[in-house]
Amino acid sequence: MSDADVVWLGRDVLARYETAIFEGLGVPSEQAEVVVDNLVEADLRGVESHGAHLIELYAARLRSGHLRPSTEVSVIRDDGATMMLDGGIGFGQVSGAAAMELAVERAKVHGVAAVTVREGTHLGALAYYTLPAAAAGCFAMAVQNGPAIVPPYGGRSGIFSTNPFSWAAPAGEELPVVYDIATTAVAGNKILLAKKRGDPTIPEGWANDDRGRPTTDTAAASAQNLCWFGGYKGFGLALMVEVLSGIVAGSSFGHTEQTACEMVGSRRLAKGWMFLTLDLERFCGLDRFREQMDQLIRDVRHSERAVGVDRIYVPGEIEHENRAARLVTGIPLPTSLVAEISAIGADLGLAPLGSG
Repeated sequence: MSDADVVWLGRDVLARYETAIFEGLGVPSEQAEVVVDNLVEADLRGVESHGAHLIELYAARLRSGHLRPSTEVSVIRDDGATMMLDGGIGFGQVSGAAAMELAVERAKVHGVAAVTVREGTHLGALAYYTLPAAAAGCFAMAVQNGPAIVPPYGGRSGIFSTNPFSWAAPAGEELPVVYDIATTAVAGNKILLAKKRGDPTIPEGWANDDRGRPTTDTAAASAQNLCWFGGYKGFGLALMVEVLSGIVAGSSFGHTEQTACEMVGSRRLAKGWMFLTLDLERFCGLDRFREQMDQLIRDVRHSERAVGVDRIYVPGEIEHENRAARLVTGIPLPTSLVAEISAIGADLGLAPLGSG
C-alpha cells in the first residue's frame, strides 16, 4: 500500500474509538476495554489480521444476536489444578482473560494448571493470553478450535478451523519468547484482509480456491479452504488442537455439535480452548530458567548466518519490535478499513475515526 492508502493512528485514539463502538452496541465498559486491548495489542504487534479488522465481524455478530454483549463466565467443574469453564457465548477475550488469570493462579498453588472453556467465541490473537502468563513466571500454552471450515489434508469438506496455538516463555534480560501461529499456512483473516485491501495476489501456499485448487489470486482464494503449514504436519497439529480444545474441553469438535446456547444461529460459532500453565519455580527455578533462556536466545541469535540472511530472529521478536515502534509512530490502518470502522461508528452517532 502507498502512504495515501494508510492512516496512522495513536494507540489511545484507536482504543477510545473501538471502545465507544462496543459500548454503543451494549457491551459493558470494563468488558469492552478488555476486547479492545486485545485488538489494539494485535495491531501494535503487527498482527493486523486480529486487530481492528475484526470490528466489523464482532459488530455484525452482536447485532445478529450470535454474540452476547455481556459475558458471563461460569464454572462447570473445579478440581484445583484443573478447571472447566463456560463462556456463555460472550466475548472470547473476556472469558479468555479470566481463564488465563485462573490458570496462572492455580499453577502458583499446584505447580501446573489446565483451564478449559466451552461456549466461547473468537479469542483474538493467542499471544495476548500467553504473554502475561510468561510475565508472571509461567510457561504457558493456549490452543483453540472453531468453525468446521478447513478440510483435512487431502480433503475438500471442512472439519477444522485454523486451530491456532501459542506458547510463551519468560526470559531475563531478553524479551519473552512467544510463538503464536495458526496450524494453517495463514489465518483466514489474512485472506479476508487482503481482499479488503484490494491486494491482487497472495503468496503461494496460503490458500486454495473453493474447489480446493491452489491459487495466488486474492479474489479466487477461499478464507476457508486454507493450506496447512507444512502440509500433513500442520494438519496433524490441528487434529491435536481439536482434541484438547474440543473433546477435552467438552466443546464442539469436527462435525459434532455440543453447543447448548440457543442464540447460535450459524453452525459452530461457539469455540473451545485450553490454557496450560507451568510454574517455572517448581521445576528448574525461575531465576535459573530466565538466565538459561537468555543464553538460548543468544545462541540462536548469534548462530552463523546462511548466505543472504542479515539477522536471525527468535519467535515473537519481530512483534516485540513492531510494538515498540508503533507506540511511537502510531498504528497504520488501510483507509478502506478506517472507512469501514467509521461507518459502524456513524450508525452509533460517532464522528469518523481519526477526525479529532
